[in-house]
Amino acid sequence: MVAIANYAGREQAYVKHVFLDNYLEALAHKIASAYSHIVYVDGFAGPWQSAHERFEDTSFGIALNALRQAKESWKQLGRSVRMSAHLVERDATAYARLAEVPKRFNDVSVSTYSGDFVGLIPTIRKAIPSDAFAFFFIDPKGWRIPLRQLAPLLSRTNSEVIFNFMFDFINRAVNIGEANIAAGLNELIPHGDWRNKITHAETQGGGNLTPEARKMVLVGAFTESLAKLGNYRYVAETTILRPLKNRPLYCLCYATRHSTGIEVFRDCQIKALQEQSATRAAVKLQYAAKTSGQVEMFESLHDMGPQELNVFLADERQQAERSLLELTPQKPAFIRYETLWSEVLARHVIRRTQVNELAARLRKAQVLEFPDWEKGKRVPQPNYRTWRP
Repeated sequence: MVAIANYAGREQAYVKHVFLDNYLEALAHKIASAYSHIVYVDGFAGPWQSAHERFEDTSFGIALNALRQAKESWKQLGRSVRMSAHLVERDATAYARLAEVPKRFNDVSVSTYSGDFVGLIPTIRKAIPSDAFAFFFIDPKGWRIPLRQLAPLLSRTNSEVIFNFMFDFINRAVNIGEANIAAGLNELIPHGDWRNKITHAETQGGGNLTPEARKMVLVGAFTESLAKLGNYRYVAETTILRPLKNRPLYCLCYATRHSTGIEVFRDCQIKALQEQSATRAAVKLQYAAKTSGQVEMFESLHDMGPQELNVFLADERQQAERSLLELTPQKPAFIRYETLWSEVLARHVIRRTQVNELAARLRKAQVLEFPDWEKGKRVPQPNYRTWRP
């Protein structure tokens, strides 16, 4: 269980781990219903700043606990699922601690590697059985990753990936004219024509872009690169903000080929955003009290925390409603509802249950039609045809 008490001074890592904890718990349990072997790969495992001997506040510790819990749950139902992990770390000091991990998780087959993740990709790919489902977690300490060299791993069938895109550092690097920095950025973001897009937008706008506008260009190009190299159908991201500033620190970019994956991602993303909102409000309150000495002046900050998130999520729901209409063809052409809702989730931060409610309301308003709608159903089913009248 991820606990905020273990993350003093690194609240952004707490939010990241809240997301990872929720996601991997749901993923491992769902995937184990269809696959008899699940593999977790962490390319930059650390550990860094861990406060526990069992590494409960590390990414791989969270992942290994999720695997073992899913394994035990299915065992009680009479199903045997094999769980294994491949953990890589280049730093010798960190690896010395990482090497202790296998003996602490004897119900999961754990392999550790001391070396460069990119160089070890052929070895790790060969070690993953063809019938296993693999989840890749790529959370580099820096940002210089040659993405094309990850393609043999990313393009593996039956797999998903979360990549930590270090936006704050990358955004600053874009303005550095050194040749080696430019080459590193080109290797990290090989698709999306992001340089020309930034230049054009700055020319049109008469100056520098806002961080949010630059984020849209850079993260958009990176997720496009991830989708192309891994042949992923759905790619989405969730932004982790600095604890005291409304500024993106990094973006967790997620890619999957399955509608179930994007559904689970959005559920877990919204939970993480809610936790981030509450955590940042509490940190701001503590900081204000410490610097001013007058707590009562800042108590309202804690109450204000969720408001910005609520406005954002309400806007996402409005945009999702527009996308429902834009993606639905006019009669007699149609789209299957499973395709429709998954495409909406790929575009917007919204839960599937909320999309179902929107679709039902639009049907009642006679804006959308579902000719296959069955009596007694409150929301559309995946196989329903959908069209606009």
